[in-house]
Amino acid sequence: MNENESKKPGNDGDEDILSGAASDFGAQIDADIEKLQAERESLFNQLARVQADFKNAQKRLEAEKIQAIQFANAKLIQSLIPAFDNFDRALETDVSKTDAAAVLKGMQMVHDHILKTLSENSVEIIAPQPGTLFDPNLHQALMQQPDDRYEQATVIQVYQRGYSVHGRILRPAQVVVGKKA
Repeated sequence: MNENESKKPGNDGDEDILSGAASDFGAQIDADIEKLQAERESLFNQLARVQADFKNAQKRLEAEKIQAIQFANAKLIQSLIPAFDNFDRALETDVSKTDAAAVLKGMQMVHDHILKTLSENSVEIIAPQPGTLFDPNLHQALMQQPDDRYEQATVIQVYQRGYSVHGRILRPAQVVVGKKA
């Protein structure tokens, strides 16, 4: 074979080199693809575990929230039980053998105990004094009467006290409002 023939394109020696390089390159691509597929599968599995953990945490938090709501008032109720025990004892009293003053004194003690318990549990009483400006956020006007003493709407009588807890109104005070006609 002369020199010119060996340098012609398509010579078998060049094809062997190219074929070997292509098969090495193809093998490398196959290995990379397998590696990427394994990595992708690992990431999908990891994602599935994280999603399952998240859903379990959500369910656990929801269950804890429901339980907290169910037992939120347990402390208040426990602290009121002695007052109810005192009411039970008062109801068992033989009125023919007890004077009204003693019963009234006992009722006042129970009343004071309940008010103290409510206060200890952040319950505030809304009982405006006559002459206090009417506040629709705290008071509910049951009626309005003309009153020449006041230019603005002013509480002149309280029918029923209101209550709030941590600044949130549970029940507004029911009042009569007076204002110049």
